[in-house]
Amino acid sequence: MSADKTFIDTNVLIYAFTADEPEKQAVALKYLDSCYPVISAQILKEFSNAIIKRGNINLGSVRKLVREISEIAVVIEEGLTLIFSAYDIHERYKYSFYDSLIIAAALESQCQVLLSEHLQSGQLIDGSLRLINPFQ
Repeated sequence: MSADKTFIDTNVLIYAFTADEPEKQAVALKYLDSCYPVISAQILKEFSNAIIKRGNINLGSVRKLVREISEIAVVIEEGLTLIFSAYDIHERYKYSFYDSLIIAAALESQCQVLLSEHLQSGQLIDGSLRLINPFQ
């Protein structure tokens, strides 16, 4: 993978920063090490929620992980423009609203790739954003 701007979905971060699935962790870390990672505040919220729900990590460690992630990735803030863009994406591509917010953030940040295990791998959004499942 080149150093293109790459939007990272929550599941990729979870694999990268947990050791539950070593093969997926290795793939996620490889991608993070070889791209220009971009995430949104939504991704940090989802990541925090998923890690906290596991119940085997204290809140201080979660804070530390989120700080580490924000140091290696550009974090896109969410605003009204992004919400309205997500409505359009939801309408055109039929993704859930929250997935549409992720896609809208990736488009707004001019990413060429969105890495996600749960979106339609290979799909091209608006002629500029390629959805890729890195674990296939």
